[in-house]
Amino acid sequence: MFVSEVNSWKMIISKIQILTCAIAIAASLGCVPAEKKDSKDDGSNGEGKLKVTTTTTMITDLVKQVGGDKVEVSGLMGPGVDPHLHQATDEDVTKLKEADAIFWHGLHLEAQFEKMFKDFEGTEKHVVRVTSSIPANKLLTDGDAPDPHVWFDVLLWKHCVDEVVKGLSGADSENADTYKANGEKIKSSLTVLHEWALARTQELPKERRVLFTSHDAFEYFRRAYDFEVEAVIGISTEDTADNKDVTAMVDKLKNSPVKVVFTESGVNAKGLKQIQKDAGASIGGEIFSDAMGQPGKMEGPEGAKYDVGTYEGMIRHNINTIVDALKK
Repeated sequence: MFVSEVNSWKMIISKIQILTCAIAIAASLGCVPAEKKDSKDDGSNGEGKLKVTTTTTMITDLVKQVGGDKVEVSGLMGPGVDPHLHQATDEDVTKLKEADAIFWHGLHLEAQFEKMFKDFEGTEKHVVRVTSSIPANKLLTDGDAPDPHVWFDVLLWKHCVDEVVKGLSGADSENADTYKANGEKIKSSLTVLHEWALARTQELPKERRVLFTSHDAFEYFRRAYDFEVEAVIGISTEDTADNKDVTAMVDKLKNSPVKVVFTESGVNAKGLKQIQKDAGASIGGEIFSDAMGQPGKMEGPEGAKYDVGTYEGMIRHNINTIVDALKK
């Protein structure tokens, strides 16, 4: 009797093993549909948080602020990374595929990613271009190409808050009220930041508001805060400067009452430093252009310090650096 029961159990176990192997083989060949996972509910994704992938540091910061503790944000580009030139890595592709929602800038800033994002728009993912609600008549162009550097006009950047709120709410309707409330607080703080920027830049007389930089990333800054801006190359760091461009920049510096140049984070400063020497100018400091600073790095006086790894900290760093240098 005992032997018979053992043999019976052996046969059952053998059949189970065969069936298990068959299912595994079928699954590996794609014959068995994988169980659909809800990344917000299975507990494996940041304890139920919405999984979000972002491109630039500015967008990463904004999504984190709007999403708060309801989202897990993974940025593709860190401090000092040039979005004009950054190409997708295998890790980037994995982050994008695993995300519930994707936030990108558009306006040809992430030039190497555009086809990929458009392909994702045809899937169930929530793909959001944060600049899409900026009025067309507020955008600047360089020939036929749009200028993507809208974050240097704080009031324009406020439009992107609404897109982030809408995108997160679409992907996670249960927390829509939280996202909306956070968005309103952020827009209020951006209004305060813009007013501070206006007051700080107006400490300079009009003739001193001249900004010499490497690439033409500050046209929105020029318009918002009443500056003259001169750059060696165009709106993309993919552009190059020839001898004619360099000579023209040297001549402008020599003839300007402001003989100060500003290097940019993430942009090779060698060419600009040579121009500075040839023109007999000085270097006013390094400003952020296409990426923010290192998160957690604090600057500013006691009682008014700011984190240069945030959008607000980037704006305050740039304006303080520019105004302090041009006051001399």
